[in-house]
Amino acid sequence: MATDAPEIRVRNLSKSFGANEVLKGVDVTLQAGRVNFVIGRSGGGKSVLLKHLTGLIAPDYGEIWYGNREISQGASKGLTELRRKMGLLFQEGALFDSLTVSENVAFPVWYHRTMRPAAAGKRVRALLSELGMEGRESARVSELSGGERKRVALARALIMEPKVLFFDEPTTGLDPILSTQVDSLILDTRDRTGATCVVVSHDIAAVLSIADQVSLIHEGRVILTGTPRDFRESRIPAVREFISGG
Repeated sequence: MATDAPEIRVRNLSKSFGANEVLKGVDVTLQAGRVNFVIGRSGGGKSVLLKHLTGLIAPDYGEIWYGNREISQGASKGLTELRRKMGLLFQEGALFDSLTVSENVAFPVWYHRTMRPAAAGKRVRALLSELGMEGRESARVSELSGGERKRVALARALIMEPKVLFFDEPTTGLDPILSTQVDSLILDTRDRTGATCVVVSHDIAAVLSIADQVSLIHEGRVILTGTPRDFRESRIPAVREFISGG
């Protein structure tokens, strides 16, 4: 259990690319050990915020805090260590076609050399079993269904026992049944690991059903952070427009 999962605090975060000001002073606190949704329209800044949270890019100004550690000053030894405590479920899974299911899941521990082969194999088998993929260890990616790929990608994200898990548009392109399965996986992951979960999405159904907290980015700023009920009952025009899909 990730009982020491951190709260993430973003303060006055700003980022421009040339003349395009994408983030305009973002302020948000993502709750420790909870499912935090960051939502917004395409181009609104949520993906750029995700890249800041994972340390892939540095802000023009502003701060990002993981507990008592500030990471927003760019790459450092501390950031490298923190990344080992992060798991990321990419939008399309980003599995390696040339590797088996087991090899895909084990890749992060091979890369970081954090486990002996026997321990890594045991951990891989345990994760796949927990996620309903027992007996599929030797399968190739091409043999997997869409839902199975998501499970394998989640197992890979969990292999390093992360304190923070990021989900990038986890239900995009999935049918309603698979979307519901992925939503259940996110809740199960929160309950089993205690990790801080950050879900970047535009999926209103998931927001209203599984989020502990939701933050809406609109035109480069967070205009609402609250519970799904707060989101449903908000009278802010941009929030109402997002809910209605207009």
